[in-house]
Amino acid sequence: MGYANRGQGLEDMIELSNEQYSMQGRAQVNKIPEPVSQISKIDRRGHFKAHYARKSIVDFLGTYKGHSIAFDAKETSVATRFDLSNVKDHQYTYLTTHVSCGGIGFLIVWFKEQDEKYYLPFELLDRYWQGQFRGGRKSIPYEKVAQEKYRIGSHGLILVDYLKVIESEVI
Repeated sequence: MGYANRGQGLEDMIELSNEQYSMQGRAQVNKIPEPVSQISKIDRRGHFKAHYARKSIVDFLGTYKGHSIAFDAKETSVATRFDLSNVKDHQYTYLTTHVSCGGIGFLIVWFKEQDEKYYLPFELLDRYWQGQFRGGRKSIPYEKVAQEKYRIGSHGLILVDYLKVIESEVI
């Protein structure tokens, strides 16, 4: 992992990148908070108990050049594949609807062992997701995800420059 990224999770790196995109006027993308409900009173230390109120949608929603984008950030320590079990049913369903309504849907997958980040287009996710129910794989091979055209690099203060891939591959 690069020195500048050490100790940061993928979502944190994306949030910093999104702040830069916003400051540069390139895109407006926000992290969607997990919906929680408080279930106990606040104690004298300021602590309380809570639980997830409902399933969230995806990690990030935003707009880029007039296009609606929705995506989730996924990290994997498995070097040879991306397991579909990393994607929750409600996340897949949300991305399906988003794409069918004309939006851009995708995952950002970080293969931690290789320290490589990739844009995984919804179409590729969908192909394997549907295939698993017809007796196919329950994962996407590393080689299918790790295509140079989908590789996400960094650029200055933008640690996860996913807009570069969207610009060249989607728009």
